[in-house]
Amino acid sequence: MIKWFLGLAVVGFFAVSVFQLVPVYMTNHTVSQIVQQVVSNSELDGRPKRDVLRLLSTRFAERDLDHLDPNEMMKVARDANGKLVLDVKYEERRKLMYNLEIVAGFDEQFTN
Repeated sequence: MIKWFLGLAVVGFFAVSVFQLVPVYMTNHTVSQIVQQVVSNSELDGRPKRDVLRLLSTRFAERDLDHLDPNEMMKVARDANGKLVLDVKYEERRKLMYNLEIVAGFDEQFTN
């Protein structure tokens, strides 16, 4: 009987963890898609960094990612050929239970 209870507790813990992690990784996938679209946008060639960040903010708002701020999580640069390079670095925290949190960190670089 105790083995069954412990087994259910372990399975429950992992189930709650998965339910908290899936939205985090779905959000990261959405962020990656948006950033890749912006990097491949040829209209931004030669545009200032603030225009790129403004476009990212708009796209984030359209996808309900208001909790992420492109100004804080991204570095906009140009490579030697003048192509746009975006460094995306952020973390998301989710409350697991009581005083436990899950932290997922993401660090990616996008270039055209």
